[in-house]
Amino acid sequence: MRNSIAENHIHLSLNEANKEIQAGRMTGNGGQNPQGESYDFTNFYMTRNDKPYIPVVGEFHFSRFAYLQWEEELLKMKAGGVNIVASYVFWNFHEEEEGIFNWSGNLNLRHFVDLCSKHKMPLIMRIGPFCHGEVRNGGIPDWLFSYPLEVRSNDPAYLHYAKRLYREIAHQLKGAYFQEGGPIIGVQLENEYMHAGAPLDAWGYKSGKYLTAGRDGKEHLTELRRIAEQVGIKPLFYTATAWGGAAVPSEGTLPMLAGYAYTPWIPNQPPSREFLFRDLHVNPVESVDYNSQEYPAAYCELAGGMQVSYHARPLVDADSVEAMTVVKLASGSNLVGYYMYHGGSNPIGKKSYMNEQALPKITYDYQSPIGEFGRIAASYDRIRILSMFLDAYGEMLAPMGSVIPEDQAEITSDNTTNLRWAVRQHCGSGFLFLNNYQDHVQMPDRDVRIELSTTKGNVSFPNEGSLKLRSRRAAILPFHMPLSGLEVISATVQPLTQFVTNDEVTVVFYELEGIQAEYVLAASSVEDIDAANGVVNQDEERYVIHPVVGLESDIQLTSQDGVKIRIITLTREQALQSYRLNWGGEERILISRSRLLISNDRLVCTSEGVPQIEVSMYPAPNGTVLSNLAQLSQTQHGIFKTFQLNIPSYDPSLQVEHPKEHTAIINIDTDWPTYVDDVFVQIDYEGDVAEAYIHNRMLTDHIQYGEPWRIGLKESLLKLSDHALRIMLTPVRKGTTTSYVNQAFIEKFEGTEIGVFHQIEAIPYYRVSLNLK
Repeated sequence: MRNSIAENHIHLSLNEANKEIQAGRMTGNGGQNPQGESYDFTNFYMTRNDKPYIPVVGEFHFSRFAYLQWEEELLKMKAGGVNIVASYVFWNFHEEEEGIFNWSGNLNLRHFVDLCSKHKMPLIMRIGPFCHGEVRNGGIPDWLFSYPLEVRSNDPAYLHYAKRLYREIAHQLKGAYFQEGGPIIGVQLENEYMHAGAPLDAWGYKSGKYLTAGRDGKEHLTELRRIAEQVGIKPLFYTATAWGGAAVPSEGTLPMLAGYAYTPWIPNQPPSREFLFRDLHVNPVESVDYNSQEYPAAYCELAGGMQVSYHARPLVDADSVEAMTVVKLASGSNLVGYYMYHGGSNPIGKKSYMNEQALPKITYDYQSPIGEFGRIAASYDRIRILSMFLDAYGEMLAPMGSVIPEDQAEITSDNTTNLRWAVRQHCGSGFLFLNNYQDHVQMPDRDVRIELSTTKGNVSFPNEGSLKLRSRRAAILPFHMPLSGLEVISATVQPLTQFVTNDEVTVVFYELEGIQAEYVLAASSVEDIDAANGVVNQDEERYVIHPVVGLESDIQLTSQDGVKIRIITLTREQALQSYRLNWGGEERILISRSRLLISNDRLVCTSEGVPQIEVSMYPAPNGTVLSNLAQLSQTQHGIFKTFQLNIPSYDPSLQVEHPKEHTAIINIDTDWPTYVDDVFVQIDYEGDVAEAYIHNRMLTDHIQYGEPWRIGLKESLLKLSDHALRIMLTPVRKGTTTSYVNQAFIEKFEGTEIGVFHQIEAIPYYRVSLNLK
């Protein structure tokens, strides 16, 4: 590998051999279901139905969300590109009182499993006994600490209770494993064993007391597996968290990695190394307990956000989620799992709150793509466009080895000068990965030109001149990419998705901000081309096309193989509004500012605060499109048909009183129209901590971290008919506090207290559906 840099002009010769794909430690740990569908592993990637596969895994803790809404939330996840669901089973949620297990309501594990099965969403269960997940005692019940035993060990007394827990879980999961026709493909035992403990909240006398991280190494995980299998827990494969020297059994267990940029457990956190390229198959993390080249590089905890605590309040932006995913894919990750993908709320226990100390009592929003009350964040869109890419091109990408230029090893996380880039390739075809994002550092815009020498010929990005990579952006660009008989020598647009419709291959790319859209095609692979209003230049070997970007134009080609191909080039904004969904029995690309999902063959559209919805789609449906609650009209934009839905506007009646300083009493109209699915109260305030109550129960809470507080009211609608929503705000103090004991606790504060409600507003969520007749 030869890498030369002259200012912003970079050249790399790709002379590496292809990645050696062979059987690994996980090979044979897959299996088939009764329908003949299968999963397995090589040493480098997972397979689905014997084809290379890069799944997207989304963590959603069923016990932290209202069970009546689980189905809708799973459909949101599916529309967002999640292929596999992961969820903890928190022991203390289910057996808070010794010997009394609760598997009902929001704790109904079997109902959650059955919903995953209904919607064909495979499931990885993380069953403890220790889970952490920022739960009290890491999920171990308080009562267990009254016995003379050592938790997280092979102490027979502890294993007795672990076996009882597993037996209960096995009963809930009976018949639900993949090989039996169910959704469960994997099970994680324990969590971060030999790496991390958790606060021992049950001790209670003061902070600073922690559970052990464990002492029995692989032997403990092996014993837990023996017990699990003995009671009937038999998934296709087991997983283990593998970072920080955590124990990983030597056989039949997939090591899983984590990547967090905003880490409140590190004081005065420096810029993280998560946005630097490295070959994960050779060097996954600083300390691992296994041979990484015998397993696929797989992530179970890529940061979908971060939970704030009282002492650390990071604000995680969507750019970081997108950039980290791009970096990990470039570095060889062949499974992408997000923690958390869907946030929620801790249940209130019979004897205590269930939170870990110094964290919110109730909220576990986690700033995740789907939040505590089902709100959608910008990171949901960022993950979805990458998931669409993996769904369309994962089979191609998975066998490609990572090529990390030599200079990348010298780049430190605070370096803002050098370009961060890498390649994945196989037989001269591949993808160029660029990253210009770094947490806690402002990266500059940069003009670059990259030339690659490959076994299939030279490529340049762009074909002439240079391209501008904007600050905080990451990109994936193809080279020598086969496309149904067409060869894309290079492109400065990012692949989004592809599908077949009307005997035609539809391929969708999108233009990156600051980079002119360009396709360079091998002339020998093209029989006919119509770029509409785009500019086409041709020589003996290449077509260079600069397309018109947007819905109004497309490129139609016929490959030398006679395959008709339609290329659509979207803006990045349009890509972030795009969904690829099967509606009416046909794959379509849909573009909308509203949120879309498919439920019972209906296209469900949800709009936050705006009573107008537009959905553009290609191909347009052949039948009649009807709407249940909205006035419907339609227009044509190029090949896209756009449906406009006009909904009667609804302004929720909101009365706010402030009977005392730092308190708000909110009375809200609960007679919502049928087309209003939810109402969120958004509270913009300055303060330290805030709590929300309805009647005699806390609904949720909020540690201020710089964003408005949003509370969804759908689940509390009946209670709000009789009771107001009460907001109690604790001011933030700026000054000096002195505390001492003189027969009583005395606190003296000198300074300023700030606790201000700036604005409280109600935002309706309009929901209508489109039906095909």
